[in-house]
Amino acid sequence: MKKYFLIIIICFSYLNLFSEKKPKLVVGIVVDQMRFDFIERFWNDFGNNGFKKLIKQGHFCRNTNYSYMPTYTGPGHASIFSGTTPSVHGIIANNWYDKETKKSIYCAGDGKMHTICNCEEEMKDVGSDEGKMSPHHMLTTTIGDELQLFNTKNKVIGISLKDRGAILSAGHSADAAYWMNSDGQWISSSFYMNSLPQWLVEYQSKINPTFYLKGKWNMNNSFNYDLDSLFAQKGGGVIKSTPYGNTILKDLAIEIIDKEKLGGSYTTDFLTISFSSTDYIGHQYGPHSDEIKNTYIKLDKDLEDLIKKIENTIGYENTLIFLTADHGVVSEPSELLKRKIPGGYYNKSKIVKDINEYLQNQFNWPNKEWGVEFNYVLNFSNYQIFLDKDLIKNNLGYEFIEKSRNLCADYLLKYDWIKNTYTSTQLHNNEYNELPSSLVQKGYNQKRSGDIIINPQSGWISYSWRQGGTTHGSCFSYDTHVPLIFWGGNVKKGKTDRKIYVKDIAPTVCLLLGISYPNGCTGNPIFEVTE
Repeated sequence: MKKYFLIIIICFSYLNLFSEKKPKLVVGIVVDQMRFDFIERFWNDFGNNGFKKLIKQGHFCRNTNYSYMPTYTGPGHASIFSGTTPSVHGIIANNWYDKETKKSIYCAGDGKMHTICNCEEEMKDVGSDEGKMSPHHMLTTTIGDELQLFNTKNKVIGISLKDRGAILSAGHSADAAYWMNSDGQWISSSFYMNSLPQWLVEYQSKINPTFYLKGKWNMNNSFNYDLDSLFAQKGGGVIKSTPYGNTILKDLAIEIIDKEKLGGSYTTDFLTISFSSTDYIGHQYGPHSDEIKNTYIKLDKDLEDLIKKIENTIGYENTLIFLTADHGVVSEPSELLKRKIPGGYYNKSKIVKDINEYLQNQFNWPNKEWGVEFNYVLNFSNYQIFLDKDLIKNNLGYEFIEKSRNLCADYLLKYDWIKNTYTSTQLHNNEYNELPSSLVQKGYNQKRSGDIIINPQSGWISYSWRQGGTTHGSCFSYDTHVPLIFWGGNVKKGKTDRKIYVKDIAPTVCLLLGISYPNGCTGNPIFEVTE
């Protein structure tokens, strides 16, 4: 009797497990260029119902990191939503040099597509390539793709000020992806639709950048920008470089929830939101500026409005929100140097020139008496050097390709700003488990990456930023350590301090939804969140 009773209990336990209530709406929020320490730095300036509410009512993973370099927007979004790294999903940078065509490739670019906008002739490019986009360069599925494969009645929509932020988050099977063009208008691609939905056409005729770019953007006596003048000088697209770019995106998200009736059925809908103004402003003014501080204070209010809308329409118990960032940011080297902290600026053009001269001298080819110069370096971008292997093979011999790689890798170590170098052969043939080598390897894709990969010293960025502003991309914690918060009815409240990787987000969300992991997933569920 006891045996049968035990069997009944087990059966009911499993039944309860598989019938566990799933969220009606998942909202994946990415804050572009949000370093982990921003939460602590701005905590006292936040209200109680934005970041603080998510953290206090949700699960805060305080030691979340990217496991690859370079850390950029495109790879970051692809990694968050695919659960893997560039070595697998293929988005190795925002733009990368293509070894076959010898041209630059944009991570979301697709010349076969057309711009979809509120224009007279649909399916036309309307004078720009801003809608010629798709996720076809991403080699794996996303959370949204797996959700659509699970049940085609689910709705998946991605939005961002940046095309790559919307597209790489939403994935291949999304119902829609919207982003803002240079004029401040919401557009899409023929990859997703043939025309904008009527509700969006009507909405942006009333709610557009002119609605927000009025009066002043200021903070105490620190700065004071005239929004009317900025709009008059630069047009509606300038909203991206103000905190109101995040606000207009938040308002679009709320409109989408209403008009698309997200979370209104028995299935799970998925909305991805990538707040980009933080990145535009962060690049321009730096992470220690009052401009970035004010931007996060305003973003906190935007999050409050979004959470309130979700609570009132869908409900906390029916919702899953996760919030993270696509990368961090380095402090301006000029600021570091003022404080006697190592850092500086390097000149990419000089390095290319130096390598060409070095290899010419090493091989004594071409003969300088010929009066002809040959470029051994085809491209230097994303900390990667691409050699002209055809030139080397055809004129020196196949064996000189590997010799050139090794010579370049050793030669580059003479520069103060370079910490380590790796050849493509090393990254392909070895398995690295220790930092920083493992991060370099997970950012390396055999088909798309260069011949020599450079790992910089901390605090060094390209010479182009010497006049002001800063950037990101390295393997150091200021670029790789990001916040991660889960919030909603199925989330176990608390915090986790063990090391977690961004690639763990997707399998965690998929586990909560009871769907398959993305097909290239290499992350693991965060069981502290789900149990």
